Amino acid sequence: MPIPKAKFRFNSRSVLLTWLLSYVVVLLFPVLMSFIVYTQSSRMLENEIHEANNSLMEQFRGVMDVQFENMKRLSFELGWNVKVRQLLYSNKYLNYPNDLYYDLYQTTKDLNVYKSSFPQIDLFYIYLTKEKLVLLPDLYRDGTFGYQLLHRNEALSLEQWLTLVESGQSAGFIPSVRVTEDGIPKKTVAYVTAHTLDNDVPTGTNVIMIDQSRVMDAVRKLELFNQGHVAIFNERNEVLFSSMNDSQLSGLRLANLTGPEPSYWNDGDSRYEVSVIQSASSGLKYVTLIPSRIFWEKAQKVRTFTTASILISLIGGSGLTFFFLRKNYLPVRRIVQSIASPTVEGKRGYNEFRFIQEALVRTLEEMDRLRLNAKRQHSIVRAHFIARLLKGRTDGNVPVDESLTAFNMRFDSEDFAVMLLEVEDSDDFMQRLAGDDASEKRKLLHFIVTNIAEELMGHHHRGYVTEMDDLLVCLINFNGNTEQGQLELQRIARELRGFLRAQYHVRLSVSFSGTHRSIQGIPQAYTEALDAMEYKLVMGSNEILSYEELQNQASSEAGGSGYYYPLQTEQQLINCVKAGDFAKASQTLDDILERNFAVHTLPVPIARCLLFDLVGTLVKSVNETGGSADLKLFQQGKRIEKLAACETLAEMRAMLTGLLATVCDYTAARRKLHMEESRQQALEQLAGKVSGFIAERYGDPNLNITMIGQHFELKPAYLSRLYKDQTGEGLLDRINRERITQAKRAIRGGEKSVSDVAGKVGFHDVNAFIRIFKKYEGVTPGTYRESLVPKLD
Repeated sequence: MPIPKAKFRFNSRSVLLTWLLSYVVVLLFPVLMSFIVYTQSSRMLENEIHEANNSLMEQFRGVMDVQFENMKRLSFELGWNVKVRQLLYSNKYLNYPNDLYYDLYQTTKDLNVYKSSFPQIDLFYIYLTKEKLVLLPDLYRDGTFGYQLLHRNEALSLEQWLTLVESGQSAGFIPSVRVTEDGIPKKTVAYVTAHTLDNDVPTGTNVIMIDQSRVMDAVRKLELFNQGHVAIFNERNEVLFSSMNDSQLSGLRLANLTGPEPSYWNDGDSRYEVSVIQSASSGLKYVTLIPSRIFWEKAQKVRTFTTASILISLIGGSGLTFFFLRKNYLPVRRIVQSIASPTVEGKRGYNEFRFIQEALVRTLEEMDRLRLNAKRQHSIVRAHFIARLLKGRTDGNVPVDESLTAFNMRFDSEDFAVMLLEVEDSDDFMQRLAGDDASEKRKLLHFIVTNIAEELMGHHHRGYVTEMDDLLVCLINFNGNTEQGQLELQRIARELRGFLRAQYHVRLSVSFSGTHRSIQGIPQAYTEALDAMEYKLVMGSNEILSYEELQNQASSEAGGSGYYYPLQTEQQLINCVKAGDFAKASQTLDDILERNFAVHTLPVPIARCLLFDLVGTLVKSVNETGGSADLKLFQQGKRIEKLAACETLAEMRAMLTGLLATVCDYTAARRKLHMEESRQQALEQLAGKVSGFIAERYGDPNLNITMIGQHFELKPAYLSRLYKDQTGEGLLDRINRERITQAKRAIRGGEKSVSDVAGKVGFHDVNAFIRIFKKYEGVTPGTYRESLVPKLD
């Protein structure tokens, strides 16, 4: 049946509108690019003109800064000229007035030297305020005559000139006028600096001028490029120089202009772009004024070319858009008509591509949903079936063979074993995975371990893995001969642990049961694997635990429990802890653990009993040392609860060692404190006995440090140091002070002479007695007796 010819329709959601907008965007892109090119070109032209102008202005500023620096330098050298300073500041002429004219003559000769050294300076002179003289190279003139000779002009009156040179204020750079030898006035830039005494009394003024014609020579180069104007302003925004008429600049507000970035100014007739550059060595400002028309004249050609290209692009692009739009849309329209129902075909406002996409997506999503649900239900039900096999809770109404077939499982023999896998260390694996969801990372890890375990078991046997109580449980069905079953389980466990450790940095603890016949033996195998996993406490994590090997070892040791912790060993540990000897206490603890675990595989319940016995020993040690209140050492951080939660011997040993170190540090500190208190008490008693001995024997002339040391059976120097540390006073000072105290008591009795008193208190030499008495009392014994006479009367 032939397909009817498609009608060219248009609706708001049709792909036709999308394509039309796309083509319009593509068409407008070159138009936009042309506009951007035009804008950037105009901006580049403007920037180039500004950069060229700024470059010339930099050169102009450099030349003019040199000129102005020369003016400042000449002013500086004039101010430090010895003869000039003598005229300005010396009082010599009060005493030698006739020397003035000779010094003036000599100074004008020096100024002639400066004129030769600074040829770029058109005129300079020094005005002496007190003498009212003008000093020029080779001559000097009266002030008024100097004005007539140099400045006579309406722009600068005599009064203004006198105010300038006699005010004592340094005007800096200012606009000025000078008169040439031919009587022609010339505009100049003057640099005025004043000389004053310490009391601000003016003594003179330096005036240095250059003609504006020199500035104009540097400006002409700039005007040749930009056809603009240049002006120079001083710090007070006064016009020093301008290539424009001063009246044209009257409306320019220089204070509103900052930096080299151009600003706009309109003088009424023309619009200018104004840029300001600050002098690098002074406060002067260099200003350029460029007519704005210069930029637009150069950008006119670019604008004309851009406009023409935009018009050509619009006309040609419109025709091509219509042609390709029709050519590409008609096939799509025919496809929609061939697969759509008449209802959809007549529906307004639908998109052809969306219609095709939605139809395909709905079909694919339905298929994926069905496959995913089937796979998910199959995995969940299969895991549930394996868990029921392991716990012996199979459904009696459904034969096991039918369930195995339904879950794509098969047993090749009647021999089974169970292997448990517990992840011990997976931090490296978790850190390498992106994301923060720990549960998703753990699911991925279990998925990897499950696939690797089933592949390793599937090489020679049948293996099925499920997750139960945070453990991965592997149900293994042996293929044929089971005499080497335990060795096969050992091999599978080693290969699995080695591969995961090497490839994924994951460490496992593995336990497995013995071999059991028939499906009914699977629950017993699962129980045996769980029991073997419990032996992590005594065997350590990251180990392979075989239930049969553990049982065989327990049977060989059935003669005794293997528990070793006699009373004498406990007392030895208590003594080491009380002494604060961590090294010996740690060695004793290690010996106890080695005797219990190195030879025997201690049952888990007995191992936990040993753990609590050791903790009880530490509690006893602390109780005997510091009292029951110090049990807070064990309560802080719930250390006993952490010890009870240890899963391996290594963890238990580390926790016990840390607790032992804390207890030993505590007991050692208490023992050290007790010894210091006892020593301090003994020193106090010794100091009291020495003081009492001196009080009893002060009258003995032989009493000295050696005698006291022999009496107390100690070295004299050592005894003296101990006594001074305890009382703050040396033994010799204590002997002398005791004798002087007794001597004063005898003198106050009024019955003894100085010699008798000296002999009574243990001095052989009366002069030594007098000297020592004066050292401690500040007066001699006689003077002391005299001070007591009124009291005695």
